Amino acid sequence: MKLNIYLIIGILLSPAFLLPACSSNDSENQLPEPEAPVLTFDKGQQLVFETAGGQADVHFTSTAPWTAEVDQSWCSVTPSRGETSPAVVTLTVTANETPDERNATLILKSGTTTARMTFVQKQKDALTVTSNRIEVGAEGGNVTVEVKANTTFDCQIDEKAAQWLTAVQTRSMTSTQLYFTAAANESIQKREGKIVIFSGELSETVTVYQDGEQPGIILTQNKYTVGSEGGSVTVELRSNVPFYMRMLDNASWLTEVGTRSVSTYTRRFEVAPNEDYDYRSARIAFFNEELGLADTVTITQVQKNAILVAQKEYTVDALGGTLDFSINTNVDFQVSLSAEWIRQAPSTRGLAEIPLSFIIMANPDPEPREAVISFTAGELSQSVKVIQAGRQDKGWLRIVHTNQTFSIPTISGPHFSYGRIEWGDGQEEAYQKEAVHTYQDNGSHTVSIELLGAEEVTLSNLIGVTDLDLTQF
Repeated sequence: MKLNIYLIIGILLSPAFLLPACSSNDSENQLPEPEAPVLTFDKGQQLVFETAGGQADVHFTSTAPWTAEVDQSWCSVTPSRGETSPAVVTLTVTANETPDERNATLILKSGTTTARMTFVQKQKDALTVTSNRIEVGAEGGNVTVEVKANTTFDCQIDEKAAQWLTAVQTRSMTSTQLYFTAAANESIQKREGKIVIFSGELSETVTVYQDGEQPGIILTQNKYTVGSEGGSVTVELRSNVPFYMRMLDNASWLTEVGTRSVSTYTRRFEVAPNEDYDYRSARIAFFNEELGLADTVTITQVQKNAILVAQKEYTVDALGGTLDFSINTNVDFQVSLSAEWIRQAPSTRGLAEIPLSFIIMANPDPEPREAVISFTAGELSQSVKVIQAGRQDKGWLRIVHTNQTFSIPTISGPHFSYGRIEWGDGQEEAYQKEAVHTYQDNGSHTVSIELLGAEEVTLSNLIGVTDLDLTQF
């Protein structure tokens, strides 16, 4: 390694002073004060030790006996003393295993005079990463590698991973955090890539492990409708595993068309014209038995001059709402409804595939109800049955009292439509607001009220009421 740090040499000399004579009479008899020793390092000595350590000689001049020492434990000096000079001592330095540069001082002493020389040892170059293993999910994402180094470094991604693992930063990076992006893994197989971080002969390898995607066979569309004149159907799917195709129904009118231009994940089928007045359908399965994966597509062909609905029956909630579906037709048609609790929402006519929307009112009764939506075009007709569930929120309210005459509490709720009162003496009647009952005998009576859709109950007073049971309200 090239030396590039210079020594700072400090030499401290103690000046000598001669005191003047106190008296002219004593000047001839007084001896002169001795001069302080002089210590001088030879010029041009600048010591920088390599990381591995070693030895170096230091030359100096002393006008009196001297001693030598160093102020750090990782170095030593020999000899430690000597007579007048010129003289030489040898510095010995051990290897520097730390990532920091270090320095020490050679100290020479002679009488009251001290001389110092500072020398330097280079650091050990270091390059480390906080973790050599990083795991990434199949969906991909960001990867961060933290590097600790006291020298500049670079990084390189191995060729096998270069297509899915890319560096966000440029080369010759000096940041302690390096950023990479891992692309999504669309295969079910796990994969790994290596990032090599290097500086000269130093290097660290980080391995990035990425999970494989969950195996799956997914059709982009599960249902296709074809007109009576026939045509072609293109079935597209996504799969990261090998798969097979099987016709689940005997449909001679449906044949697969194989062309070189069609990819593995696209299958094309030819549908023959339908000369019947009944629609027909066929199911095609795509599967991997080993992994237990499967998905099915259904191709339906309408009858000649027909109106086709995807389903002939719909079940809706008792609270009502909106019923949306599409019909495929090649004729103009009219819509008729068999019940007033269904009404058609505004829509646009004249399309080959026509979206329709119907508003369903809430069912106030506990029993389910049905209605039919009919589509007609001349002698052609098609119908859809709508089944609406009955309200299932029936509850009970029980009141125990000792009154001779009892007034029924007020029952309310936006969907409250029915109630029946059992007075507790064998008498019962339909609920009506402010109903009053008079008992023939004294004592305690239990009033039970069957309710449908009730949400609130209000008692005008609690006089004579000994128990109120709302657990089934």
